[in-house]
Amino acid sequence: MREGARLVGRFRGRGGRNLLLLNPIGQGTFHPQRCFVTMRLLFAVRSFVLVAVLVLAMGPGRAHAQMEMPPRSLGAVIEQAEAQEAPILLEVYAPWCPYCQRMQENVYADAEVRSYLDRRFTYARLNRDTTGGTHRFNGRTLSSKELGMALGARGVPTTVFMKPDGTPIAKQPGYIKRPVFLQMLRYFGSGAYEEQSFEAFRARASE
Repeated sequence: MREGARLVGRFRGRGGRNLLLLNPIGQGTFHPQRCFVTMRLLFAVRSFVLVAVLVLAMGPGRAHAQMEMPPRSLGAVIEQAEAQEAPILLEVYAPWCPYCQRMQENVYADAEVRSYLDRRFTYARLNRDTTGGTHRFNGRTLSSKELGMALGARGVPTTVFMKPDGTPIAKQPGYIKRPVFLQMLRYFGSGAYEEQSFEAFRARASE
């Protein structure tokens, strides 16, 4: 672990089809006004269904900005972080991982967590098990799994904090409960890690 890690200490936690409009009166009688009303009703229903599908597709914890790796590369994440002058929070996960899903639902979905991430961090998720995409790290070209290993993510979930230039600061494996996660966000997001340990930061915050 690079400079800054010694100050951290230990954390604890865990698709269109054609639309056939049927004659609403029947028997070959065509009534334009009634047909118009029917069309409006059908389009209203279709719009409602579309909105519902979009909401469900977002799912919990997806309202805030995040980048998926892949298709994004670590280089693209670093480029955005440097432009925003914001540290990187990299969530290393796997689709099959129940604790990764729990963190999305119980931690990342929290309004306070989302707000702080949006304001202070460049947030990215690395799918460790994907076979697509490559990343440049420390002069090497790595797969997503290799990148996870290079960052010290031996298991999932693992939360990695990095400087805007991609320099790792610290990592925390496992599920992290919301209160501790918020403290970690404030600790790294404020830059306090450069001056004091996490234990000292927590003690001062509780005073």
